[in-house]
Amino acid sequence: MTHPVNLFFSAWGESDADARGTALSAVLAQDVYYADPNTPEPLHGADAVIGYIAMFSANMPGAGAAVAALDEHNDHVRATVDFLKDGTAMMRGQYFADLEAGKITRLVGFTGMGDNT
Repeated sequence: MTHPVNLFFSAWGESDADARGTALSAVLAQDVYYADPNTPEPLHGADAVIGYIAMFSANMPGAGAAVAALDEHNDHVRATVDFLKDGTAMMRGQYFADLEAGKITRLVGFTGMGDNT
């Protein structure tokens, strides 16, 4: 079975809105908390996160995200994520997630790898 965090980020590149929404709904807790350096404030709830990713897809056709590395213990996850445009890496970041019953309940992202680059 593919990890929920991998499924979450792979959905960013799904061009079909219904398929993307279905994929995201399958891995996000209904009351998920999502904080990202590109959102003006944290997002609350699966619908808000799905809407944000839909906006990303609409504004960046051909873009997506892929997990480059993933570590997990006790339902806590650290993921290194590459954001891609037409297969070329644009940016790398780290995300920290909490899981419950196989769903993402909290996801906090940072640009870069903590070395200010």
